[in-house]
Amino acid sequence: MTPFADRASALDWNGKAGIDYSKPSIPAVTFQPDQLLAGAVPDQSSGVAWATITAPGFEAPLGWDKTSIETRVDPSQEQGKLGTTLSRSVPVGDDVSLTLQNGVSMTRSLPNATGPVHSWATSQALRFNFLPTDTSVSFGADISSTDDKWLRTLSAEQKLFGGPFSVTGSVSETATGDLSKSLKAGFKRTW
Repeated sequence: MTPFADRASALDWNGKAGIDYSKPSIPAVTFQPDQLLAGAVPDQSSGVAWATITAPGFEAPLGWDKTSIETRVDPSQEQGKLGTTLSRSVPVGDDVSLTLQNGVSMTRSLPNATGPVHSWATSQALRFNFLPTDTSVSFGADISSTDDKWLRTLSAEQKLFGGPFSVTGSVSETATGDLSKSLKAGFKRTW
């Protein structure tokens, strides 16, 4: 018997890190032409540093099969965020799989920030993946320390041309009770 035979290999772990940098396409509202002459145009760019680690889940019989830990630092919002998401996927027949996700995160102000010291949020989702058509439908709900009720979400994603292109539509409840609707198209390629 080998005591570590069932342990996940290093190949099951995946880590990514990056910086999302953005520079506004138009000057700020407070922009004055005399700033060009003085050479004092303020830098309006911003960036967010992030890192994600994905690992196998707990090895309990009914435990989670995937664990994700995410962190972000956003100096423009003067806050940092740390969160984790646990998920479990099970087949439902030959052509459908079901994924249950449960996430929790904590946001904390950076030193010398003027906003709230910390907040928390949690999310839960149930996703049906229809394998032959590369379609997924998700039902979820979120709550945070700033909300007084669960906010529901319904979304659907259709992958096109074998996966690099996708179209996602979603309807979400807002804290005021209104509905927020979105339709997004995306392209993702790994090389």
